[in-house]
Amino acid sequence: MNEGRTRDGGALYLLIAVALALGIWFYVDEYGNNGSAYLTKMEIRDIPIEYLGKEQLADKGLMLLSDGTTESVDLTFEGPRLLAVQLDRSKIRLTVDLTGITSAGTQTLRYNRAYLNEEGRATLTANQKYAKLAVTVSRDSVESATVNVGEMSHKTVDVRCELIGKVADGCSAGEIRLSQDTIDVQGQEEELQNIAYAKVSLILGDAAMETVTQSLACQLCDASGEPLDAENFYLKTKQITATLPIYMTKTLPLTVTFITGDKVRESDVNYVIRPESVTVSGEASVLKDVDEINLGTMSLPDLIGSGARTFHTYAIIAPEGCANQSGVSTATLEITFKDMATKTVTTTNIIPGNDIPAGKTVVIETESLEVQIYGPAQSVQSVTGDDIQVTPDLDDFASASGSYAVPAEITVPGYRKVGVRGEYQIQALITDAAPGSGAAS
Repeated sequence: MNEGRTRDGGALYLLIAVALALGIWFYVDEYGNNGSAYLTKMEIRDIPIEYLGKEQLADKGLMLLSDGTTESVDLTFEGPRLLAVQLDRSKIRLTVDLTGITSAGTQTLRYNRAYLNEEGRATLTANQKYAKLAVTVSRDSVESATVNVGEMSHKTVDVRCELIGKVADGCSAGEIRLSQDTIDVQGQEEELQNIAYAKVSLILGDAAMETVTQSLACQLCDASGEPLDAENFYLKTKQITATLPIYMTKTLPLTVTFITGDKVRESDVNYVIRPESVTVSGEASVLKDVDEINLGTMSLPDLIGSGARTFHTYAIIAPEGCANQSGVSTATLEITFKDMATKTVTTTNIIPGNDIPAGKTVVIETESLEVQIYGPAQSVQSVTGDDIQVTPDLDDFASASGSYAVPAEITVPGYRKVGVRGEYQIQALITDAAPGSGAAS
């Protein structure tokens, strides 16, 4: 029992001793140098230099060459140990401004040092203390950067588009459209000779169904398709917009809308449309809800009497924005009546009717009228002139007097499926009725 307490007490004493030692070490490290912290040095190697103003340099026909140009600098920092170890390499920024250069050749320029804060802004430069750390630069591997500037030549190269991915089943792709087919490249003459073309890569995904448009970076390539180092060239046009139209392909049946009448319906005819369908392509947003192409209308009553079989031609018009890929621009409607006959019947059954205008007398001057009827063959053959009734339509003649050709209404009261083709007129004499007399006929 006592032995366990002894072991627990020893561990506690050890922890206290370690804490005291660390405290003493920290105190000495921070204040042991006549009340100040002991200083330590830390070297950070190969910090890259960022060259600013390359575009302005290119506007003067000049460019920065990688050969002979200082790429990086080693910096040695000095400060309190606990602060020096907190330096973040990624926040150290070295920059050289090229905007003052006006001619080609090797030149020496001072570079600026900065330490970025949490927002990414440079806080302090040159030999000032870095951020809030009491750390300074005690030594640079070089004090200035050597820059090698050369004169630019120009070359115009074609832009090619590489497709990555595929279109969805049932869809087809059109021709790639680029915002420009060539770009101007600047660089050293010997480097420009290596450029065969510029490439952009359009990513379609696994199953593209709609037109794809992307803004793409240009990659310069040699004749074998290998990419070239962009640092050796300057492109005024760095982005190319590529568009690949993607169309849905759909087979649509051709249809005709039939206009029917009381005595003739769609069920009274046989018809066929040739071709029965066409294949069209267009944007998925347009075609997804389209199930047919309607060629137009056909009035069945107007066909009565034109023959047992008739042919009618229609233009095939694809939905707006879509292309007809079948190579056929017209369709033919062949139509045949199943059991339909026509017949011309002469009737003398012409009466004024019950709609004589008030105060008028009507005398029918037409003695007979030829009327063309249609309907099932057996019914048509049975109709005689006595079965047809002709009456004048006097709605527009209520105030008229005299002899007029007026519209005639033709009915075949005893034959429900028999209709009348065409429009007819009869001659009627309209006079004012004598006082106290009724309408005469």
